[in-house]
Amino acid sequence: MSDQQVQGVKRKSRRFNRALETKNFGPVLGILVFVFLLSLSTFFPVIPERLELAVLDFHFNLRQLTGTTRLEEGVILAEQNPNISSDILIVGVDFNALQRFGNWPFPRARHADLVNSFGRISDQTQRENSVFLDFFFIEPVADAFNDALLVNAMQENGRVFLETVLEATPPPSGLEDELFTRHDVLFERQGRFETIHGNWQDVPGNEGLQPPLQPYGAASGGFGHANFSPDVDEVFRRQALIAKSSELLGFLFLDDLEPGVDLIDEALFQRLAWIDRSGREHQIRLPVTEESLAALTTEMQANAPPRRVELDDGSEDEVFLVRVYQDEFVPAITLALALQYWHRTPEEVEVRFGEYIRIPEPRVYNSETDSLEPYRIVERPERRNDDGEVTQEARYRELTEVRIPIDKNGNMTINFMGPRSSATRGEYQTFPVRSYAGYAANPPGPNPDTWPRTRAVPNSIVMVGAFAPGMAADELTTPFGLMYGIEVHANALNTILMGNFLRYAPAWMNNLVLLLAALIIALATSRLPTGWALGMLIVGIGGYFILNNLYLFDSRGLVVDYVMPVSSASLSFLSVVVYRVATEERDKKRLREMFGKYVSPHVVSEILNNPPELGGVDKELTVMFSDIRGFTTLSESMTPQELVNHLNVYLTAMTDTILEFEGTLDKYVGDEIMCFWGAPLPQEQHALFACRCALKQIEKLNELNESWEPDRRIHIGIGINSGIMTVGNMGSPGRLNYTLMGDNVNLGARLEGTNKQYRTTCIMSEYTYGLVKDSVIARELDNIRVKGKNRPVLIYELLDMVESQ
Repeated sequence: MSDQQVQGVKRKSRRFNRALETKNFGPVLGILVFVFLLSLSTFFPVIPERLELAVLDFHFNLRQLTGTTRLEEGVILAEQNPNISSDILIVGVDFNALQRFGNWPFPRARHADLVNSFGRISDQTQRENSVFLDFFFIEPVADAFNDALLVNAMQENGRVFLETVLEATPPPSGLEDELFTRHDVLFERQGRFETIHGNWQDVPGNEGLQPPLQPYGAASGGFGHANFSPDVDEVFRRQALIAKSSELLGFLFLDDLEPGVDLIDEALFQRLAWIDRSGREHQIRLPVTEESLAALTTEMQANAPPRRVELDDGSEDEVFLVRVYQDEFVPAITLALALQYWHRTPEEVEVRFGEYIRIPEPRVYNSETDSLEPYRIVERPERRNDDGEVTQEARYRELTEVRIPIDKNGNMTINFMGPRSSATRGEYQTFPVRSYAGYAANPPGPNPDTWPRTRAVPNSIVMVGAFAPGMAADELTTPFGLMYGIEVHANALNTILMGNFLRYAPAWMNNLVLLLAALIIALATSRLPTGWALGMLIVGIGGYFILNNLYLFDSRGLVVDYVMPVSSASLSFLSVVVYRVATEERDKKRLREMFGKYVSPHVVSEILNNPPELGGVDKELTVMFSDIRGFTTLSESMTPQELVNHLNVYLTAMTDTILEFEGTLDKYVGDEIMCFWGAPLPQEQHALFACRCALKQIEKLNELNESWEPDRRIHIGIGINSGIMTVGNMGSPGRLNYTLMGDNVNLGARLEGTNKQYRTTCIMSEYTYGLVKDSVIARELDNIRVKGKNRPVLIYELLDMVESQ
């Protein structure tokens, strides 16, 4: 391999090593963490989803919705939350109602009394907007008179809303026609949603249903389904504002499908589907083409269960069945109540699955003017001082339309306004709760002259439901714990009316936050001390939570991932720290190999804890040179092998002494030794260490000479100088040497040679003497001019140390 090729390989190796340095490789670790977490959320979404839902619940529970002041026992003054509609009223079947009217369920005539209590008032401008009965009227009671009373009361009131229940499983055989007929009655009464966009075919269909009896449907003012959608942790946070009810019209054979032939009308929300062996439904896209039909045939033959049918000739054959469905879109009861409140009809509503439900020009009834007005919501509530004077006018925003964000299945996330309300007066209530008994007892009769003027619920949406533990299976797990179903409906309705919609950040935004969290922390950890990086991580996690909760969630209604970015930042920090520890061990090994040959083990340990700066730096140091006198004569008296062994004994003793006094061995130049003090670690008494070392070396050499033959004895000269010198790793990038350079280094070498002229063993300069004069015994020799120096230098012979030293 040529020198040029070798140099090229070395350059590549150096670039590779630089790339693996923590400060450069840290961002790569951050990207790897990002890829890992992104893969985890893609292939195992349940784990991060559960964690993010827990954080969402924490956001809900952190809210301070109302300011409450306890005036006296049982009396609380609560500040109205501007994000809660004042037109939502819960009428609960509580303990008072159960004690007054007996066991549940009540006779339906009792519900008739409740309905009449609201409708029969003399001032009809003070009427409620609607009355929602959160009860089932699926089957007739034994006493038909009770049904008749309630139906008549509903007809007279005209504003009673009922609920239906949608189920995934088909209804019992023989009941299909009756149940779907009941639904038709409800649709005829309320109207149908006709403007449907998006992928409505893939919205989960509900083949089962439990609508109210036909007379109830005909007497109702509207209806909606009461279903809620649980999340993966079985907590209810969503409601399908638009759900799909699917009626199975019949079957087609797969062979009946032909390219270009329309067997159904998608404009009427009809569709084709088939069921695989696991019971999963698959949609058949229209129009059917030759390619799609061929692919469908192959897929059904592989995955669909065949059915054996008898042919005209009496033989049997296996066929594949295609199902024909008629879909209807059923509003949630909360959406139906909102449309009633805004005086809009289903035909005016636009539904776009995966995006929004648009309600144009909402209008609300003003009981004072007896007219409809544009709907507006409070942006800033009115404020008053202690004297009741208005200090800040309320600010409103008029809505020309309402856009409700929904997911691909029509679900809206419910923005819960607070914990479970108490039915007891004086206790906490998110929504106002009144007792069923207060309205159903002593209902007004049919004579208008006996009717009260008002029930104090003008334009209110009255929601009637269970509000006592154990009376019905109507408690749902919510972010605030168990909550009665009627209050969950109230929270969903309030979300719609007040526009407090929660929108989930798109995937690209969550992924961007995930990537930035990983990169920023990885970059900071790789370039900052670990303590600073840990502090930055903790501050970042806390700051991001405040941003996520107070601004994005509370102020903007935006739900952005929190757990995944925090996990990304934390894992990036840990990854870089672990990588740094691993690479530091490698670097320590390299430093140990580099300095272990030059300095004592103690100094090596200090270097590993505080690595020196690489490259040349100017520092005040003390350098010492020692050389053998008469080395040529000595070498002539021994064979080369004997000379090497003899020198090794000498050099070992001298080197051990240098290391004993924490010096740094620079190099051997033949029989010469160069060492210094004050680097790589600072030493305040570097000059004193050098003097002690020199005297100790002379002492040890004398001991060695006594053990050697006279012709093998060694005599040395030592030169010591102190001053500013350049120290560091010097040489080429491929081969470095930790050494000294500078005029003061040269002066030390000159002083070593000067011993010959003055027949001395150790000479130090005036610069060294100035640093140790109080600690050593020295004799002034001369004022000399050395080569390369214009100014004379005063020199001293080092004789001994002061006894106290």
